[in-house]
Amino acid sequence: MDRTSITAGACLVLLGCASAHVSHIDDDDDGASDGGVDATSTNPPDPPPVHTLDELTVRCKLINDRNLDDPTANDTHQRANLRGSDLGIPVVHGSNLFFFFGDTAGDQVIWPLGPESLPDAVGYAAVPAAQVATNPSLLCSQLRFLHIDSATGSADADFAGAWMTPPPGHAIGQYVHNPSGPPGANAFPNMPGDFEVPTGAFSHGGSIYIFYSIVEVNPLDMRGSYLAKWRTPSTSGLPTYDVVHHIDQRFDTNGPLRGDFINIAPLVVGDYVYLYGTGPYRTSPVHLARKRVATLEASGGFERYDAATRAWVGPTAAAAPIVAVPAIGELSVRYFANIDRYVMLDQEVTLGNRLAARFARAPEGPWSEPVTVAAMHDGEFRDRHCCTGTDCSGERLMECERAAFYAPHMLPTAIRNPDGSFSITFLVSTHIPYNVALMTATFR
Repeated sequence: MDRTSITAGACLVLLGCASAHVSHIDDDDDGASDGGVDATSTNPPDPPPVHTLDELTVRCKLINDRNLDDPTANDTHQRANLRGSDLGIPVVHGSNLFFFFGDTAGDQVIWPLGPESLPDAVGYAAVPAAQVATNPSLLCSQLRFLHIDSATGSADADFAGAWMTPPPGHAIGQYVHNPSGPPGANAFPNMPGDFEVPTGAFSHGGSIYIFYSIVEVNPLDMRGSYLAKWRTPSTSGLPTYDVVHHIDQRFDTNGPLRGDFINIAPLVVGDYVYLYGTGPYRTSPVHLARKRVATLEASGGFERYDAATRAWVGPTAAAAPIVAVPAIGELSVRYFANIDRYVMLDQEVTLGNRLAARFARAPEGPWSEPVTVAAMHDGEFRDRHCCTGTDCSGERLMECERAAFYAPHMLPTAIRNPDGSFSITFLVSTHIPYNVALMTATFR
């Protein structure tokens, strides 16, 4: 996603760590959390303890290795004719673990990186989600992609691009402004292209719901969001989604949620789906809204949380953000029952650009002070993870003079370690080379 004219905060950050692990938990397949503070309580919970980062480790790179053309053990170049991608939002659905990737480049002939607007891809673990929960490193060799029946060149198959069907009576152009294919050609109007990407997703009621961004094409900028539904997710099917309805927009000043929910990370807690949202791209604080899951497919019906008064207010009422830092990029939020914590992991373009973790005992917070997981200005981080020229061998993940990390998306499980620490594994994207890495962060 971070490939063209949206460059504010192109330096990003990341976190990870490896350590011995003993126990793990699985979030419910429908995305709901059984633990934590009562979501309807008006009494603010105690602030969470202060945690510190203990260790950061690269498990592997998922798509390409030393450079764009060097495959990993997943061999996406051959298996799916897939050379580069970003994002990778994890969703457990039944026994499967899916990953919703962003703008995806082909390897041979199809979807070249650069001249075309790129479609989105869907990956999945070739082993059950429960196995990945105990051993996330399985993704280093067991990541696969949905593909079409034909193949180009010598590839085994061509990856399948996400396809949107608009609601009855609506035109697809109301949702997809920058379709895949040659710019301006409208060759694939139902396939979201550059920067029109998934921002968050969850499983519920046998389907997967995905929040998508809408862009203004000139200049290229994320300005809207909508909800889509994958009715029958399958590792052997195609990523064909039904658009449900718009969520928010800031094309004008009449956004249903004041334009604060363009990039959305959802979390189901009890009867509610909570939306953690940002507005202007990487120059926004984090706002919170919610609605009952039972009414999810009806348009509207959200209420916003005002952190200043700790009250739920109307959708267009002014509301203080739950994280006031005005420079948040992509983010993910999870509840981990075995550590009884809500965890927010985000990319911030402050303090030299960093990846930060925050902790809470309730979905509304209060959220802890940020724990810096990685920072682009940190010398030790650069020595360890910056490429030598264009050679990105081992733990060297990016050409730091030209690019950085972004879009940290946590797996649905946390691991408790024998020494009392806990580990969280996540996917994080790099711009140059265009890739996704698997990282683990351990906290005390």
